[in-house]
Amino acid sequence: MSLNQKYTWNDFLRDNPEMKEKGIKRTSSEGKKAFEAAYKKAIKDYLGKRAERCDTEIAKATKRRDGRITTLKTCQQIKNKTKRKIRSGIAQKKVGATDHAIAALSKIKEKTTQLQKTFK
Repeated sequence: MSLNQKYTWNDFLRDNPEMKEKGIKRTSSEGKKAFEAAYKKAIKDYLGKRAERCDTEIAKATKRRDGRITTLKTCQQIKNKTKRKIRSGIAQKKVGATDHAIAALSKIKEKTTQLQKTFK
C-alpha cells in the first residue's frame, strides 16, 4: 500500500473533528495546509513504526540464525559421513536463508530511515 493511502482526508477529519464542523473542504487553501501538515506528521510516525518493526524482526532473525548455527555445529560432529553431509547441507541452507532474510530486512530498514529523513 502506498504512503498516500496510509493517511487520507477521512483519517484527517476523524483526527480533527473541528475541521468537519467548520465545513472546510479538502480543496480550500486552509484545508490543504492543515491536511499537508497532518499528513507529514502521520507519515513520519508510520515510517518510524515501520523502522522499529524492522529492528524487532532483525533481532528475531538473528536469534533464529544463532540457534541454527548451533544446530549446524552439532550436525558437523556426527560420526556417520553420509548423515553428516546431508544434515549439514540442510542446516547450511537454513542458515543461509536466515542470513538472506537479515540482509533484506536491513535493506528495508535503511530505505525506510532514508525516506523518513527526506520526506517533505
